[in-house]
Amino acid sequence: MTKAVPPRTQSTASVLIGLWIGLTVFAGLGTFAVLFWAAGGFAAAPQPTAGLPPTVAVTVETSTPNQSEPKMVPTQAVDSPCKYPTPPASGFGYGIQSHVFGGGDLSYFLSGVRELGLQWLKIQLRWNDVEPTQGNFNWAVLDSAMKVSCDNGLHVMMSVVAAPAWTHANPMPGDSQAPPDDPRVYADFISTILDRYPGQVGAIEVWNEENLEREWNTSPGINPEDYLKLLQAAYTRIKSKDPNVMVISGALSPTGINCNGDWPACGGGRPIVVDDATYLTKFVQLGGLQYADCVGTHSNGTNLPPDADGANPPGDGSNYTFKGPWQSPHYSWALRSQVETYAKIINNQKLQCVTEFGYASPLDGKYPPNFGFAADVTEKQQADYLVQAFDWMRDSKKVKLAFLFNLDYGQLGSGDPSKDDNMLFSLLDMKGAPRPAFDAIKAMSKP
Repeated sequence: MTKAVPPRTQSTASVLIGLWIGLTVFAGLGTFAVLFWAAGGFAAAPQPTAGLPPTVAVTVETSTPNQSEPKMVPTQAVDSPCKYPTPPASGFGYGIQSHVFGGGDLSYFLSGVRELGLQWLKIQLRWNDVEPTQGNFNWAVLDSAMKVSCDNGLHVMMSVVAAPAWTHANPMPGDSQAPPDDPRVYADFISTILDRYPGQVGAIEVWNEENLEREWNTSPGINPEDYLKLLQAAYTRIKSKDPNVMVISGALSPTGINCNGDWPACGGGRPIVVDDATYLTKFVQLGGLQYADCVGTHSNGTNLPPDADGANPPGDGSNYTFKGPWQSPHYSWALRSQVETYAKIINNQKLQCVTEFGYASPLDGKYPPNFGFAADVTEKQQADYLVQAFDWMRDSKKVKLAFLFNLDYGQLGSGDPSKDDNMLFSLLDMKGAPRPAFDAIKAMSKP
């Protein structure tokens, strides 16, 4: 991007990306994504308490996936009408997420992805926006995004979330998301997408942060077995349509705790938060890896460099404003320790696809009150950390594909970085001008 552009129309229902880092910032203590889930977002984080909440056991069924699902019928790969550039010799995929439903000029913003030298675009697709009533579709924005992506030679990864109300017979109270009652209905929707855009969808992420009630608000509660039924139905249908489409399991939210019942008492009841390591372990035990080409991972940086070990952070934290990694060490504070922890759980049977990573840095000196770690990251550090993150993931041989969050929320977000945390991660500022990270990613070697 070589110039700033006039402000675009901002969406009043912008896509809230499931960030794991709901942090207890004022004291630097507490848990991570659970607070984001409990508050319904970062805007109203609860007052912190000392230490981590008690870990409460979560009960998970251990039966096998639904055996009644029709077996996959292999089909011939679908030719793409798009002209993609030669992929990097390393085989690693460099990607970024754009707020394509944010009301911006898609031709302008998505041409910026090519200017950055990235090959992949992530679109988080809210099913309830596209098909609000059964059989009635709103395709206009997605049609435009897919055409512009194809014209620019961008591989598209869709993260398909947010089932419409009509897919639920007895929805749970509240405004949290839930999968459809029948996993085959989700598979039907994905099938419709693949039919509409043949050869243009490179990968599909099946759901998002399904270990949080905020994304999986069902009467039985969070359960890897129930998610596996959704993944199995989607995988089978996708591969029957186009075996070239990569299926990515829904990235989990690193939480560090289990909670059954109501937050924060966690006194018993249905699981509403499941520790990501616990969840992933059970998912692997259930045979979930056979229904994923890649294991989805989220790892949004705090104030540690990407190659740090969050469970053993460097130094004593005295030079940092935010002390969380030193007062409550955990692998998820840093990218390397996050990816390596997951690699051990899946025993390197599959590569990971990091469908969201990034570093927050203040915009116009502003950031939400519970994003104090952003104050420790200058725009120059943000740029350096993002390049280091891409380099580490590629060289680790544990990651197949990675999506930087994000390109353009700086301009297409709410307009107030003191309230909208998504804006802090953006490569473009509020006027659409490149931040230092944009230039750094553009100049970065991409072998």
